[in-house]
Formats: sequence, structure tokens, C-alpha cells
Amino acid sequence: NTPLATPPSASLAAAPSQPHQVVVEEEVENRGIAAAKHLVCGGVAGSVAKTVTAPFSRLTILFQVHSMVTTKEHRPRFAMTMGEGVQKIVERGGFRSLWKGNATSVLHRFPFSAINFFVYENALDTLNGLQREHEDEDGHPTPAKNETSKFHRFIAGATAGSMACIACYPLDLVRTRLTTELEGREHYRGITDAFRKIGTSEGLMGFYSGIGPTLAVAVPSFAISYTVYGSLKEYALDDDLFYNLRK
Repeated sequence: NTPLATPPSASLAAAPSQPHQVVVEEEVENRGIAAAKHLVCGGVAGSVAKTVTAPFSRLTILFQVHSMVTTKEHRPRFAMTMGEGVQKIVERGGFRSLWKGNATSVLHRFPFSAINFFVYENALDTLNGLQREHEDEDGHPTPAKNETSKFHRFIAGATAGSMACIACYPLDLVRTRLTTELEGREHYRGITDAFRKIGTSEGLMGFYSGIGPTLAVAVPSFAISYTVYGSLKEYALDDDLFYNLRK
């Protein structure tokens, strides 16, 4: 009835897998926590900046889309200077109208950043995973030592940009329509009313009006931005000249 002792060779063979698995799980968990912290901090910072500058942003859009300076027939409806424009917005819609459309900007910020970051990181991991065929001396898979290629960054950035734009475009469309409305001639009474009226009168595709030109700008923009940023960051971190300058 004496229990059989485990052979030493078996225990030694089974031991390496558990510490390796724990390290991998901890690395993934720490990376997820760090990503969430960056997302929250970036979203809050962006939302505060958007809110502070919202009156000037709305003023700029109104001048641009209504030809309020260049066309004489529109001049009585608005103003010729920035100060007069702010004054007229407040007179017609109250002080809070300076922040019209800002709520959708803030709501747009978090999901857009979250989707963009999440898709980019996972797409990059998937693309880089195609190169992870090496094993260490214990038989455990290890990442390939070669750097992430520019092509992988470009594809991951384009994928992230397109997914984020498509997912958050309805919010962007509603924000633009609310922001460009002139006081006294409003068609929408708020975010909920805008979604309801667009869905009723234009259908589902109405929420994606103009998505083609938007993707034509956003997709290459994100792809190039991620590619250039990642490449320059690697160069700055690895190059001896930058390292010596930082010391």
C-alpha cells in the first residue's frame, strides 16, 4: 500500500512548462492592464481637450460649411469676426450652444481609441505570429528575434483605422450634423433625436453617409502614421547615437 514515488526524471521534465506558462500569462495580463491605463488616460485627456476647445471648433466648422465670410447673402446670418461669431451664437442659442455637438465628440473618443488600439495590437500580434516558429532549448515557443516589419505595421494600421471608423462613424455623423446646425433652424433636438430621425428617414445606410471618402482618408492616414511612428520609435530606442544623447 505504499504510494509509488514519482521518478525524478518525470518531475524534472514536467517542471519547466508551468513556470513558462505563468510567465506568459502574467505578461499578457500586465500588457492588458497597461493598455487599459493608457486608453483611459488618453481618453480622459482627449475629452478634456475637446471640451475646452469645443466653442472654437464649432465656430470654425460654422464658418467653413456655411460660407459665412465669403458670401454676402450669408453675412447677416452670422458675423465677420470670431468675437462677433461667438456673440451671435450665444445670443441665438445661449451660452451652452457653444458646446453643441461636444457630447458626441466625447462619446466618440473612447470607443474609437479603444477599437483602434485593440485591433492594431491584435492584428500586429497575429501578423508577427506567422514568424514565431522558433523554440528555445526546453522546447518552448519563443518570439522571433527579427523586428516587426514595416509592411506588418502598415497592414495592422490600415485594419485598425478602417474598423474604428466603420464602428464609430454613426457618432461622427451625428456630431457633424449637430455641430453645423444654425440656431433657430435646428432639425435635431439632441443626440437621441438625431439618431431616431436619421434612422426613420434615411434608414441604416443613412448613418454611413459619406463613409467612402472618410475611409479613403482615414485608412491610409492610420496605416502611414503607425508605420512611421513604430519605425522611428524603434530607431530612436536602438540607435547608439540617440542612446548616447539620452545618457
